[in-house]
Amino acid sequence: MLSFLTIENFALIDRLEVEFRQGLTLITGETGSGKSILVDAVGLLTGQRAYQEMIRQGCERARVEGAFHLDAKHPARDLLGAAGLENGDELIIRREIIQAGGSKAVVNGSLVTLAFLSELGMRLGDIHGQHDQQVLLQPSTHLDFLDAFGQNQAAVAQVLSLHTELQAVRSRLAAGRATEQERLQRIDNLRFQIDDIARLALTRGLDLELEKERTLLGTAEKRLHHAQDSFQILYESEASVLSQVSAVKRNLQALAAFDDSLAPAVARFEETCFQLEEVSFQLRDYAAHVEHNPGRLEEIEARLAEIQKARRKYGESVDEILNHAERVRNELEELSGSEEQLEELGRRETLIRDRYRDAARRLSEKRRSDKKGLSKVVEKELAGLSMQNTVFDVQMTTDEDLVTEKGIDAIEFMISPNPGELPRPLAKIVSGGELSRVMLALKSILTLETYEKTLVFDEVDAGIGGRVASNVGQKLAALARRHQVFCVTHLPQIAVYSDHHFRVDKQAASGRATVGIRLLKNKERIQELARMMTGDRVTQTTLKHAAELLQSVKSDQH
Repeated sequence: MLSFLTIENFALIDRLEVEFRQGLTLITGETGSGKSILVDAVGLLTGQRAYQEMIRQGCERARVEGAFHLDAKHPARDLLGAAGLENGDELIIRREIIQAGGSKAVVNGSLVTLAFLSELGMRLGDIHGQHDQQVLLQPSTHLDFLDAFGQNQAAVAQVLSLHTELQAVRSRLAAGRATEQERLQRIDNLRFQIDDIARLALTRGLDLELEKERTLLGTAEKRLHHAQDSFQILYESEASVLSQVSAVKRNLQALAAFDDSLAPAVARFEETCFQLEEVSFQLRDYAAHVEHNPGRLEEIEARLAEIQKARRKYGESVDEILNHAERVRNELEELSGSEEQLEELGRRETLIRDRYRDAARRLSEKRRSDKKGLSKVVEKELAGLSMQNTVFDVQMTTDEDLVTEKGIDAIEFMISPNPGELPRPLAKIVSGGELSRVMLALKSILTLETYEKTLVFDEVDAGIGGRVASNVGQKLAALARRHQVFCVTHLPQIAVYSDHHFRVDKQAASGRATVGIRLLKNKERIQELARMMTGDRVTQTTLKHAAELLQSVKSDQH
């Protein structure tokens, strides 16, 4: 659900902030007041392209920012989580268009690509407007509409599961059926790698142990010098530290004999003397065990050189080399498997393929039955939306050699809005208003999404009025019980069904035109409905009529 929208320096908008809620939100205003600008702004948040022409004249950049509320199971959260962008129930999207060129998209504080934002936007909302290319114009989605109408979810899930299983078996089979020459060459290569690594007799962490030992052997002379010199100074020389410390200890003991307050100092000093003696003896023993072994050092250098060669081929450390060897042994075991394994995979592939075809055929037959019913229901809905003579057809082609996750069928919606014309692909012939009404008809009879989505309808009222407009309002209100719905309209018969009614006005500020929006309540809403009925000449009769229309709709809804 879109809960908050901020727009700055966008088209005719200087700055605008507006809060939205669930339900049906109607946006009205005089022709040219800027209603569709709001639709374009929301479109930017769902991944539509940005243009420099959208920036308010005289400004360096434009900004559109929207706050969305996502429930715990909303599919957008999976996409955000995979990208490391999830922020609980809150989603903040910002688009900026820069006059110097380019634009940027920010999701929950992080820059994202337009492709990512478009994928996210498909989960957030649909924009059904006069210039938009949306889901209904993509034939690849038409199967989803047909299956939703036919309640084929279980059959579709079965086909998808079998398709996934079939592709996995075919992948393993293809790897196993590599040409014999390639297989033998690969086996030779793998065996060479195993022997090459085995020759090194590696153990985990060996490189680290050898490097530590090399460091000790290489510094033997320096370590011996430092140990012996320190022992001489501390203990062995005539003027050693310990001889002088012993003299101090005797003096302290003598002092303590006269003044027992120095007894603690004597004890601490004696402990210090003991520790110095311990260090001295440790240095003596260390010096005695310093190893001078040029031969061993040369052996370690040669061993590390061999390991370094293996690192360049198999991994950055001994542990990675051993991991590589394990993977190579596993691959060799698979390639060395008997022909019986390939035969078993072949039998399994045939079995799953036959099961897939049976399931796909049953689904295809069901779809052929469903498409007739969908055509009739959509035509009936369109007739109630002032498209009485429209022919809606579901063109379906079936290819049993086709193996896809959705089955063996391809679907495309065909339409003929005018009598005497053959149905043609939906994307090629309908206007923006007609397309919005087709989508409204489809959304009224089926729901692809099981989660709340933001739906925007612009110009859904093109070419209609009277009772038909009231039907549109009723359908939008019903749709708003499942989704958050926005609709830009000129018709009071539609606006009267809104849960939230906003008016857009174009005003003059500092000698320039700017667009504003405000939520209408009570008398203001009645005033706006009256204006939509008669234009600027609003009379008491018109106001009364508007109030009666509003009251009658409220009574019907309750």
